[in-house]
Amino acid sequence: MRALIAGAGVGGLATGIALRSAGLEVKIFERSREMREIGAGLMIWPNGTRALEALGVEVRAMTIDRLFFRNWRGRLLMEPPLREISERYGSKVAVVHRADLQSALLKSLGREVLTLGAEITGFDDAGAQLAVKLRDGTSDAGDLLIGADGLRSSVRRQLLADGDPVYLGASIWRGMVSSEGLPLKPGFGVNWIGRGSEFLAFHLADQRIYWAGVTKEPRGEKAGPGGHKQDALERFAAWEEDIPAVIAATEPNAILRNDMYDRPPARSWSRGRVTLTGDAAHPMTPNQGQGACQALEDAVALGESLQRVSDVPKAFEMYEKRRMRRANRAVAMSRQASRGVHIENPLLCALRDGLAGALPHRVLLRMLDGVLAAEQT
Repeated sequence: MRALIAGAGVGGLATGIALRSAGLEVKIFERSREMREIGAGLMIWPNGTRALEALGVEVRAMTIDRLFFRNWRGRLLMEPPLREISERYGSKVAVVHRADLQSALLKSLGREVLTLGAEITGFDDAGAQLAVKLRDGTSDAGDLLIGADGLRSSVRRQLLADGDPVYLGASIWRGMVSSEGLPLKPGFGVNWIGRGSEFLAFHLADQRIYWAGVTKEPRGEKAGPGGHKQDALERFAAWEEDIPAVIAATEPNAILRNDMYDRPPARSWSRGRVTLTGDAAHPMTPNQGQGACQALEDAVALGESLQRVSDVPKAFEMYEKRRMRRANRAVAMSRQASRGVHIENPLLCALRDGLAGALPHRVLLRMLDGVLAAEQT
């Protein structure tokens, strides 16, 4: 059986590994002409670690020993019980650079299955074999198609016809900087919450710090005369001093800015011999750090479903039954957290901060069970 995969991001590469392990021939089409990813750190929670172990992939990561939520002036709001989380769900929380994760996945998969500079723009599922159309006018054929081509998935556009992603009213600045001389301790992570905005910073491997700042902005706003770095410094100038220090230490070309989008949860990801994974299936805001983890879980579930059931539509039905409720729960939790961050009214912000500090650990752990606990297969 020959599987065609659109997209060579985390979800596409992981799916390729899982399907090959299930005995399928795999071909991945990636629209970029080279494999590269800059400026993005990813949280790997215990569910993501389990998925990586199931895929047989090892990646260098920095474990987080303590995680602090503070207000924008530095006052502690809450500290999640990471030790209890690790014990309850089987592994520590970690942070990895996206490029390191992609490299580890690609090393396990092998480059021979990857076609760069090739974008799937459409498909035809009516014949004996499923056919895909490529941007350059050529085509290919296989027994099934996986859309792992991200938030603006071409496969999803044809499969679900549910329109464009929704702008969330916010932009995100992301950067990578050497940790030398900066105050954040290795093994620590901090998430500062402000009025309609937030900032986070975590250590990565090799003495690097990944940071990201989110503020409410008009869609498509261009950088000011001083570039993204100056814009970020202006947005966070009055915040706790650690934040401007991290931004100031970052090289301008190491700072990215993107508008933030997502989609409402879908009721189905599949039709016939076509299905979706990762951001193409269930894009989510970054507030819960579950985007990569859910994509990895998708890959494992897809591989196991196709290994158990040879009929492709039935295998996809099994995959959805296993994954949809759990993934959409992560989407809902992320959206709720994002709405909390976007609050601007001072009184409501004070109420939000007070509730965060008063949340009992046992309640937090019960909330996390639906996303972090081992899946029932």
